[in-house]
Amino acid sequence: MKRAAARRQGGFSLLEVVIAMAIMAMSLGALYRAGGGALRNVLEAETRTRATSLALALLDGQWSVPPEGLQSSGSTGDMNWQLSAAPFQPKRGKGWALHRVEVSVSWRNGRRGLKLASLLPERRTLMDSTPQAE
Repeated sequence: MKRAAARRQGGFSLLEVVIAMAIMAMSLGALYRAGGGALRNVLEAETRTRATSLALALLDGQWSVPPEGLQSSGSTGDMNWQLSAAPFQPKRGKGWALHRVEVSVSWRNGRRGLKLASLLPERRTLMDSTPQAE
């Protein structure tokens, strides 16, 4: 009798093995999905960081803006950029002649992008900066 009971308890049934493999397959699928999502997030963050660096470099390259404004565009690798500047009118009173400079960077054929803006002074000519004799 002991021998018959030992024979029945000797291994797993086919149903138990199938259920264990199904659970393992679902777990691996969830892990692969989570790993793939994390990788996509890392790649998106890296692309956004490159776009931000490009926009900041374009803004840093401008010290002043000509009185008529500024329009420029180009591409770097897989990113397209546009730089534009227009006169900025303060809400009250007079002040320095300023221009609102905006940089737009897009990637993935324009489906993703970012914009940065700043205020820069208007470029003065040499004639504007010399004192006038009275």
